[in-house]
Amino acid sequence: MTETTALTATFPIEWRELNADQRIVGGLAIPYGETSYVAGTPGGERFIAGSFNRSVGARGTRLKLFRSHDHTTAIGRPVKIDARHPDGLYTEWQIAKTPAGDAALNEIVEGMLDSFSIGFRAIKSRRADDGAREVQEAEIHEVSILPLGAYEGAKVLSVRSPAPVLRAADLTAWLAAHPVPEVDRTPLPDLYQYRRAR
Repeated sequence: MTETTALTATFPIEWRELNADQRIVGGLAIPYGETSYVAGTPGGERFIAGSFNRSVGARGTRLKLFRSHDHTTAIGRPVKIDARHPDGLYTEWQIAKTPAGDAALNEIVEGMLDSFSIGFRAIKSRRADDGAREVQEAEIHEVSILPLGAYEGAKVLSVRSPAPVLRAADLTAWLAAHPVPEVDRTPLPDLYQYRRAR
């Protein structure tokens, strides 16, 4: 069965890492084997492992990250796109140093943007025994990040903030406020000799 209609579907983001210092956001954009009912497909829809291999190999580096499918302004470029990841389509994005990128990064750090959505065209699919449409091959057009995913459990798993810059004056002030405790240097008794005397 061949599908040629362009579709957009929303999936949960499973965060692996957010490096705010390097402006890199990573996560699982498409889970393999999970059924979603948001695309309006009777019985649901799911992607099987390998469904994006050819598409990512052909145009992965040209993909852009958008906010809520607003294609007028891209907010990120791909650093890594791994269609062969066992859990799904794993992606890492470097957020642009632009007003739109800054705003999106701030909302990601605050947990306001925590879901991915993709635009894709199903090339090959089949009907599974449970009635769901299984996408065997798809062409991915774009990836978006947005505040509400298809599942309630979509959440940021970890956020790694940039390390603060430590100045010499700050270190001196901290040491002054936290003096080294004095240690009682009284020699310990010779417990071995004490035991023998008893």
